[in-house]
Amino acid sequence: MDPVTAGALIAAVNAVVSGAGGEAGRRALEALGALSRRVLRRSPCDPGADPAGDPGADPSGDPGADPAGDGEPVAIPYDDPERLRRLAELLVERARQDPELGRDLAAWMSRYGTPAQEVGTVHNSISGDARITGPVIQGRDFQGPISFGPQ
Repeated sequence: MDPVTAGALIAAVNAVVSGAGGEAGRRALEALGALSRRVLRRSPCDPGADPAGDPGADPSGDPGADPAGDGEPVAIPYDDPERLRRLAELLVERARQDPELGRDLAAWMSRYGTPAQEVGTVHNSISGDARITGPVIQGRDFQGPISFGPQ
């Protein structure tokens, strides 16, 4: 797999947030949060922290510390583009330095990211824990009526 870029990681997070709500989206963000926690524990600075002081930061000043002490994954700042960009850049940088993290981040992208494709192409898929209980139509540029038989 090609190295993960910050732009691709941001696009994947945005796709997860906008398209994969519910349980699948929650799992994707939690998995990325766990990877982020691994990096932030070793990081000299939290890319998500406001340089002027983050009111939600750990009072000890350790950006990698777990302020709640509960070991929960880092919350991905998907609603703050600048913080998300800094976090993505840090993850990508550390993934280049740490082969294990690089493999784990590439696996996350493989599972939850959307690969770059040519403009106009369509990638139809049903995956994960999807449970189909009725007809499914996948394709591109449909014309005319679609019927599943008598009603």
